[in-house]
Amino acid sequence: MTESASAAAPAKPAQSSFWEDVIDIFFQPADVFRRRQNRSIWPPMLFVALSVGVIFFATFNTLEPAIGADIARAGAKAMAANPQVTQEILDKQRSIGENVTRYGISVVMLVTMFIVGIVAWLVGKLVGSQQTFQAALVVAAWAYVPRVIGAVIGGVQGLLMDPDKLNSAMAITLSPARFMDPDTANPGLIQLAARLDVITLWVTVLLAIGLYVTGKVSKQRAVVFGILIWIVGSLPAVRTYLMS
Repeated sequence: MTESASAAAPAKPAQSSFWEDVIDIFFQPADVFRRRQNRSIWPPMLFVALSVGVIFFATFNTLEPAIGADIARAGAKAMAANPQVTQEILDKQRSIGENVTRYGISVVMLVTMFIVGIVAWLVGKLVGSQQTFQAALVVAAWAYVPRVIGAVIGGVQGLLMDPDKLNSAMAITLSPARFMDPDTANPGLIQLAARLDVITLWVTVLLAIGLYVTGKVSKQRAVVFGILIWIVGSLPAVRTYLMS
């Protein structure tokens, strides 16, 4: 009787170190979510936020032409829409914007992961997910690990690309948006194209796998969830497109 009960009991997830899971999230994500779903959100969140922050800080000077071009473009539109906006005001805003981007990206990443976790938890309910709020945040944190790779790729492009071609932050994305002219194309359309970025799609797939594991839903429902979460993430771009 005891042996039968032991055989019927579900096997506990194998233990692994944090760094093993950082590697496994790229190759065996389902196993990582099984092992980590009831553990602290902070190790993966801090790893992603600090790694992206350090990489971005180290490569900021090479990416500054792209960031500056976007800020200048937004400033020109603001001046055209409001005559009270002066170049002096725009210069101050640009300085603040660049400093926030250079020094505050880690905080932005932390806030983003929390928001993604909350939204994913809510959207998961639409497909019958049993995922806990804690597990949703854990999944969001681990699903964002590819963003570290994305930061490295962006930094390398900043080093290698012709500065004249860095006319927008979209120029270093792995999406159709990099081929669109930011001065003539609809801003919302560019943002929608940027949602097809390889890293963004990778994160979306990991969120779906995480829901499949921790939310105890079928693979079909996990796919529906992945589509829904991508659509929800695209709503700001749709709004910008309609307003433009």
